[in-house]
Amino acid sequence: MKEVMIIVYQISILTLLGLIGFIAGKTKYLAENAGTVISKVVIKLTAPLLIFITLAGRELDIKKISNIGWVYLLGIIFLLIAFVFGGLISRVMRLEEATSNIYKMHSMFGNVIYLAFPLLSSLYGDDGLFYAVIFGIVNDTLLWTLGIFLVNKHEKSSLKENLKRMINGNTIALSLGLIVLIIKTILGESVNNIPYLSNVSGFIYDTFHMLGSTTFPLSMLFIGLILSETKIEKVSDLLKRAHIFVLSLFRLIILPVLAMFILAVFGKSIDPIARYVIILELAMPCGTIVPALAAEYGSDYRSATENVFITTILGIFTMPLIVYWMQSLIK
Repeated sequence: MKEVMIIVYQISILTLLGLIGFIAGKTKYLAENAGTVISKVVIKLTAPLLIFITLAGRELDIKKISNIGWVYLLGIIFLLIAFVFGGLISRVMRLEEATSNIYKMHSMFGNVIYLAFPLLSSLYGDDGLFYAVIFGIVNDTLLWTLGIFLVNKHEKSSLKENLKRMINGNTIALSLGLIVLIIKTILGESVNNIPYLSNVSGFIYDTFHMLGSTTFPLSMLFIGLILSETKIEKVSDLLKRAHIFVLSLFRLIILPVLAMFILAVFGKSIDPIARYVIILELAMPCGTIVPALAAEYGSDYRSATENVFITTILGIFTMPLIVYWMQSLIK
C-alpha cells in the first residue's frame, strides 16, 4: 500500500504539471508553437544531458551488465508482441490502412520518456532512471525502423534514411555516457587519483544535472500543451471510437499484466527494479511522438492524437493499479 500511495502522490504531481501546461495552452497564455519548442528543447537538449549523466554517473558490475541485457532483450520481445497483437486487433476491428498502421504503432510505442522518465525516477531513483534509459533505446530502435515504415507505408523511404534518424542527440548522449561508464568501470578508484579530474568532472556533472533534471517538468508541460491542442467536437463522437478503448485496455492493462506474470515466473534472476521498469514502461499511455510523425508523413494524425488523449487520461487511474499488482506479485 505504501508504494501505491507513493505512485499516487507522484502521478498527482505530474498530473498537476500537465494541467498547468493544458491551461496555459487552452487559454493561449503560451504561444501556439510552445509545445513544439518545448518538445525540441527536451528531445535535443535536456533529455540527452539527462541520459548522459545517468550513465556517466554510475559504475558497472557483472550483475548490472546482465540486467541491462535482459532489459534490452525483453523490451524488444514485448514490443514485438505488442505489434503482433495490435495488428490482429486492428484487423478484427476492420480499421482503414492508415488508422491501422497508427494503431499498430501505438500498441507498441508508449510515452517512455516524457512520462516514464520522471515517474520511474521518482519511484526507484537513479536505478529506475538507468533502466528506463535502456528501455528508451529499445523503443527508439524500433520506432525509427519499424515505426517509420508503418507511418510512411504510402511513401517510399529507404532503410538507410530511416536508420539515419537513429543518430540523434539521445543516441549520441547514450554512446558518450556508455564510454565514460566503461572507462570508470575499468579504472575503478584510480580515476579519483588523476589530478584535477575529480573537480572538473564534478563541475561538469553538476551543470549537466541541473539542466538535465528540467526534463521532468518540461515533459509534463509538453504533454499538457499537446492535450490542449486536441480538438474533440463532441464527447459522444469520441465514445463511438471503440477501437481507442480497446487499445487503452490492451496498452494500459493487458500488456503490462502479461509482462508481469511472465517476469514473475521466468524472470526471478533479474533485478526486481529492472523488472518493475519493464512492466511500467509497457503500462505507459500512447507515445506523444506518434501524432507528430503521423502529421509529418501525412498519415492519420487525428486518430493518433485521440489515442494519446484517451490513454493519457485513463493512464492516471490504471498506473497505480499496475504498481499495486506488480509490488504484490514481484519481490
